[in-house]
Amino acid sequence: MSGKTATAGRVDLDKTRERLEKLGLLHASEQLPALLTETVKNDRPHHRFLDELLEVELSQREERRIKTSLRLSGLPPGQTLGNFDFSFQPSVEKSRIETLATCGWIREHETVLLQGPPGWARHTWLWAWASRRSRMGSPSRSSSLRTCCRS
Repeated sequence: MSGKTATAGRVDLDKTRERLEKLGLLHASEQLPALLTETVKNDRPHHRFLDELLEVELSQREERRIKTSLRLSGLPPGQTLGNFDFSFQPSVEKSRIETLATCGWIREHETVLLQGPPGWARHTWLWAWASRRSRMGSPSRSSSLRTCCRS
């Protein structure tokens, strides 16, 4: 009888990983052994283990979604507002650009027109906004005015 109780509480990790993979939870399957070991070691509740396993899957899927969205957008890599040098163009109000970067104007279906002399960094801001929009879950696509006019 004691042999049955000892084996009844054990989990067959291979079988569990296989089931997770069949459900399409590939990242959770990969992290299952490490998270289970940590849970047992730290005597965490079962529901917390499950929550952490699901969080791993969701965060990996979100990361993949963002990478795919940015790749499909045609935007140049690395263009963000975080690495823009506002001291290069002191006539631009940083607070205004940061307000526009919230993308509230997109949700409100408003139009933003950027104009200025050459070297004003319009492309950098557009790419940075498009990048942020992609991270927020809205698709973006980079194209030139010439391309838009030909369409």
